[in-house]
Amino acid sequence: KKSALRVEASLILIEYSFEYTRSGMIAKRVSSFFWHEHVLVVSRAAVVVFCLISSVRGFSASITSSYSKNPSPNIVAVTHAAGRMGKTLALQIREDAQLNGVPLDDLPQIRAIVRSEAEALSVKCDLGGIRLVEGEVVPIPLDWLETIVVEDVSCEEGKKTLQEAFDGAVAAILCDASHNEMVWQEQQKEEDDGDDAVRVNENASEMCSISVPAAESKDLSKRLLAEIESASSSTSLRHVVMRSSMGLSMDISSEAAQAMGGKAALEGPRRAEEALRSTTLDYTILRLGVLTDDAGMVPLIFGTDDSILEKRMDSSNTRRPPILSRSDAARVSTFLLREASSFKGLTIDCSWHPKYGRSSVGSEEAINAAGRQDLKQSIINEFKLQAT
Repeated sequence: KKSALRVEASLILIEYSFEYTRSGMIAKRVSSFFWHEHVLVVSRAAVVVFCLISSVRGFSASITSSYSKNPSPNIVAVTHAAGRMGKTLALQIREDAQLNGVPLDDLPQIRAIVRSEAEALSVKCDLGGIRLVEGEVVPIPLDWLETIVVEDVSCEEGKKTLQEAFDGAVAAILCDASHNEMVWQEQQKEEDDGDDAVRVNENASEMCSISVPAAESKDLSKRLLAEIESASSSTSLRHVVMRSSMGLSMDISSEAAQAMGGKAALEGPRRAEEALRSTTLDYTILRLGVLTDDAGMVPLIFGTDDSILEKRMDSSNTRRPPILSRSDAARVSTFLLREASSFKGLTIDCSWHPKYGRSSVGSEEAINAAGRQDLKQSIINEFKLQAT
């Protein structure tokens, strides 16, 4: 019978990743919709995961909330929201609040700040899903998601729109810092990709390079400075978490700085950190290792003043820097937003724990260890250690 069915429209594949930081569980929903003659076939995986998500949400109300109960609406602004980390952040902020027992009326509303209408559509489709209406694909609206397009931050209209985007928001996560990226390749020989590329051969068959797109880096750095300026004029913002990069400490070695992409990758975040510190905003700066697109729920390690990066350089014969996935970067950013009062004014380094690598991603050991890890205590212990 299945072979007799004729596909009349198209196959739409939607993937969402939900991370449950309290339970240590990861669920990926992959929903495949096949439109036939009056037949809609939904993949069995979607049904199974739907049940899993429902069961987790069922007990989330019993968890004591550490979020502040803000008057509705509780708006969180996320910049570069169409990026791979930005979309994950929007989902995790909502899920984290639910798992911490925040009442429905107090759940955070996400204000996604993007660069174009195309990016706004991408955010709506990826977060809310899509449906066919009279033969056209349209996004399914979410009552907790708002998109604001700011195309040009240098013109007066763009500056005004950007300032309005932060007005009324109680918190913001700034993700527009240019950031280097680990690109993995399967090959045996090293290749020269220029001054700002680092290629290592740690496991003979596993090759990686540091990718620093210069044009995009310059644009994002410009936007980030404009975002900081606009955020600083907001009367509603209580806290700002800013994504930054390792390799910015005063005494960083040239080898360690080059491992993080060199000047092309670090100049923008350096200027942004200086700008944010000069404001009156309450902030936390999160300096990340090199980002990958692997799944999350890997145990994390924290440090200060590039201690993780320098230790990596000293203990390894390679020039490969500390790494973590965008999913875990979003997880720790969400945590810092929730625990804002505990880490106000701090600059925190973060990467995957050196015991775990890409081969650990998705393993039961890594997921369970990440679920048990007390992020707050891990950060506090690191600062106590540095103080001594």
